[in-house]
Amino acid sequence: MTRWPRSRNRPQAPLDTAGPGRGMFADGLALSASAAISAIAGMVGWILAARLLPAADVGHTSAFVSGMLLIAGVAELGLGPAVLRWLPRAGQRLPALLNRTYLAVLLGALAGATVFVLVPAGADVVSKVPGGAWLFLLAAVAWTVFQFQDSVLTGVGRARWVPVENGLFGLARLIVLVVLAPLVGALGLIVSWVLPTVLVVLVVTALVFRRVRAEPQPGELPDRREIVRLLAPAYPGTVCIVVLYNLVPLIMLHRFGADANAVFFVVWTAINALDLAATMFVNPLVVRLSAEPGHARSLTLRAGGRLAMVFVPLLIVGGLLAGVLLMIFGHEYTAGTGLLRVLLVAQLPRLVVLVGIAVHLGQGRGVGVAGLHAATAACAVVLAMVMPGEFSFGAGLLVAHCVLAAVVLVDLRGRLPGARP
Repeated sequence: MTRWPRSRNRPQAPLDTAGPGRGMFADGLALSASAAISAIAGMVGWILAARLLPAADVGHTSAFVSGMLLIAGVAELGLGPAVLRWLPRAGQRLPALLNRTYLAVLLGALAGATVFVLVPAGADVVSKVPGGAWLFLLAAVAWTVFQFQDSVLTGVGRARWVPVENGLFGLARLIVLVVLAPLVGALGLIVSWVLPTVLVVLVVTALVFRRVRAEPQPGELPDRREIVRLLAPAYPGTVCIVVLYNLVPLIMLHRFGADANAVFFVVWTAINALDLAATMFVNPLVVRLSAEPGHARSLTLRAGGRLAMVFVPLLIVGGLLAGVLLMIFGHEYTAGTGLLRVLLVAQLPRLVVLVGIAVHLGQGRGVGVAGLHAATAACAVVLAMVMPGEFSFGAGLLVAHCVLAAVVLVDLRGRLPGARP
């Protein structure tokens, strides 16, 4: 079997390695802040769009954007999480690894976007917006790379660039929207996504490739066996999470109607934003486990403790203020207070599951990543289909997360026996 070139010497990570896990907490905070910035900018953008454009234009454009996000989630091919493990070991081979992964992501995005605009449902979505299929192809490819770059920056030790990147993107998107929407209508809303995305991708790509040329350490590339071992199971697991985020609200809409789903969608979106922020917080753990495998136990305990220190207070405060937070959307949305509270409690054991996923990914075990992702998605989808109401769905998800967390804790106890000499 052909293998990618591998150096004889163990590579050093392109990170500061003065001590195990150094910088992990700051990187995690930066990535979580990036998720928060993106969520806030996205909410403000849609509020502005609703005020500047007719409802029909906003509806058609939101479908366009949803398709773009779906393609990005699928067409990334699972390489975003994978490079968190591979980049710290690449050393002098970083340019080669980045060339190959960027090319794979570009081809995957182009193929996915092409399929989307050719199938009847996708063709209908793109036909109702200015620019049509060609603009969708550009938007989907650019957004897939944009999403991939967050993992690249984290993997090369530049996680603190990510909130800057996403903050500038969010600001640029809002400015373009305010300027163009009154002039060219729905096209301005689409351009407000596409133009900043393309510009940020070009700038960040140039900065990344310029930086990696300076790495002096010997390094290694993953061979085909490692690629298959990680990506073959982990990629379907990642797709399960993409489906989870988007399918559950559709099931609720079908079962309980539009009014109930409006409340559920707001709560579900808030929980997913928190889940994404927590996931990004533990991404530096993946990088450190790859760079410092001998400190797996101490790194995991440190990351888990800091994850709890940051997110447990947020979840408690969110539960206490749930009704007030939902009141921002209107009095009718306070009906979701109980659901929001039980889902916030469910996020507590979910934090343990996220640490488990990071450990499996950092140690190259795609089966473990896929198993936890698939179990989470399957539980949520089945509960959405069978539970008699939204609150009972939340309670069922709390039980499911507790069971998964218990499984993860038992598994980690066996996998992390302590630091090696």
